[in-house]
Amino acid sequence: MSSTTEPRAALGRLAALASDDLPALDADPALEGLIRVAAAVTGMTRASVISMDTPIMRVLASDGFRYTSWPRKGSVIDLMMARGPGVQSCDDMTAEPAFAGSPWVDGRRDGLRAFAYAPVTVDDVLIAAICVFHNAPHAFTDAERERLADVATAVASLVRARQQASQLADLAAASQLARAEIARAHEDLARSTAFTKALLEVLPVGVVGADAEGRVTLFNATSRKWHGMDADPDVAPADIPATFSLTDVDGRPLEPDEVPLWRIYREGKLDPVESGITVPGRPTRRVAAAGAQVRDDEGNLLGVVAVLHDVTEQRALEAALREAALHDPLTGLPNRNLLLDRLDQSLAAAERAQRTMAVLYCDLDGFKPVNDLAGHAAGDEVLVEASRRLAGAIRPGDTVARIGGDEFVVLCPEVGTEQAAQVIADRITAAFQEPLRRTGGEEHLVGISIGVALCGAGDTADTALANSDAAMYQVKASRKR
Repeated sequence: MSSTTEPRAALGRLAALASDDLPALDADPALEGLIRVAAAVTGMTRASVISMDTPIMRVLASDGFRYTSWPRKGSVIDLMMARGPGVQSCDDMTAEPAFAGSPWVDGRRDGLRAFAYAPVTVDDVLIAAICVFHNAPHAFTDAERERLADVATAVASLVRARQQASQLADLAAASQLARAEIARAHEDLARSTAFTKALLEVLPVGVVGADAEGRVTLFNATSRKWHGMDADPDVAPADIPATFSLTDVDGRPLEPDEVPLWRIYREGKLDPVESGITVPGRPTRRVAAAGAQVRDDEGNLLGVVAVLHDVTEQRALEAALREAALHDPLTGLPNRNLLLDRLDQSLAAAERAQRTMAVLYCDLDGFKPVNDLAGHAAGDEVLVEASRRLAGAIRPGDTVARIGGDEFVVLCPEVGTEQAAQVIADRITAAFQEPLRRTGGEEHLVGISIGVALCGAGDTADTALANSDAAMYQVKASRKR
């Protein structure tokens, strides 16, 4: 198989999981998760990953998007690709003549306005595209385009992992079957075994095999290294020391019947399942294990084989992308998306407990002159220091979020009276009595206006923010009288 067709074949196996009878969201859980991340990091309401290796494009996974396939020629993606390589975006497609006749824009199929696209390439071959879109205009930032490119990299890594796992499982299974045929073709098998053993020793993935009685007969160099052993090929599988522990993805030690190799004996075949390998003195390595039983022509069990693929970096990248989608990059505080989620949860809890909660809308006073006179770098330092003072003035269990510019919101889930809420507001106000200092020692006197709103049954996240925002403007207006 050529290097061009291999990644396409791997993507094809993902596509084969989806059909016209099944929604594209069922295509692959990991792919589905990455698509949700793509929508979150760009602020879009819908997203999909679409195959690009045939004239008919097919949806492999999607979030909020119901179509399954359509011709590539003349599509929105085709027009976006014509702009050039890499990530491309359009803030409002109705404002650009190139998209005027597209049924996806003029309402025949959809009413798209904002759209961004990132190519997914494996070994320099374009195999798919990640698309994020919204039915309202959106000003895409460089940071959002960079994050979309990161998601495309993660999708390419997922495709490459599926490709390698499939190829290596086939290779290892063939090796186990060859061992069982040794009596009939001793000389040919000896040469094949020697070649296979040498090949398995240099593979960058772990391969583990066991015979029909459960004795480990294959433990390649990568497996030994990951499990904390010397990679010497002369180490016998029977001498494998118990210097490691296996855990699930949450760190819980695996029971013996949960170990992937032994699950293959019981289940016959194991689709990729993730676990952790912990060796004393080393960080936990996260691996995805897949495997199958090996049987002869009569159906007799010869053994099992498992292939381990290291997904530690991929999962770390996904976690970083999720973190970036929910936190303000300057201050590290929760952003509007995370605030709204916590506000919904707090309102639901308050309604169940038949109590109220408080929302404090905070706006910095005198911040604009800092930006205008001292520059945006000084403004950023002031915002960071302001976030520290806000976080230091609230109670444990409260949430302070930056929702844009110099505006912050403090969520106080268990405040039942205006007096109690005002105590918190006064403590925050007091935290801004002293000037805010920059790293170089320059001081800026920045105050704060706080609007307090008590919320309870019947309130939503939108009304809670609107009421506290209105209260904040009343505070500002009273100071001007």
